[in-house]
Amino acid sequence: MQKAIPFVLHLTPGTLAANQDDLDVSPKPRRGRPLTITSNPNANMIRMAITNDMAFIDDAVMAGLYIAVGDSNGRLNVRPRHVRKAICLALISTADLRARFINNHGEPICKRTAEYLAAAARVALGGIGRHLARNPALGKRLQAQWDRYQQNGDEWDYTLDSDMLTDLNWYEWNAA
Repeated sequence: MQKAIPFVLHLTPGTLAANQDDLDVSPKPRRGRPLTITSNPNANMIRMAITNDMAFIDDAVMAGLYIAVGDSNGRLNVRPRHVRKAICLALISTADLRARFINNHGEPICKRTAEYLAAAARVALGGIGRHLARNPALGKRLQAQWDRYQQNGDEWDYTLDSDMLTDLNWYEWNAA
C-alpha cells in the first residue's frame, strides 16, 4: 500500500490559478432592474409651463400615470403631484426620487414606488417632448420666459413645488 501524500495549494491574491482565465476581479453584475438615469433637457420649460398652468402638462402627467403605472381598485398607485415635481428635475433616477419624496408616514418612499414614479415621469416627458416638437412657438415662448426669469437673477421658487401649496389649491377648489 502506498502512502498518500497530502497536497496543499496556496493561492496568493493576484496570481493565476489553474481554473482562472484572467485577473478580472470586478464584482459580478447585480440582480434586478438596471439603473436608469433619464436626463430632462426640457426641465426649465416644464417649470414655466407648470407656473402658467398649461393643460398639456396635466394631460401628459395623467397619461404617464395610466400608461406606465396604472391603478388599483380605481385609485392611482402614484400621486400626480409627485409626477409633476419629478418632471421638473434635470435628472430622473430612482435613487434621486427616493431621496426627494416622502410617503404618508414622513418616511422616504419605497423603491418600488420610486420606480413607478420614474416610469410615469419618463412617459410624461415623452408626451411633453412630442407636444413641444409639434408646437415650436410654444417652446420658444417658454424658453424666452425662462431666460427672462434667469436674467432677473431670480432663483426657482421651490414653494411652487411644495406640498403645502398643492394642498392649499386643492382645498380652495373643493371649498365650494
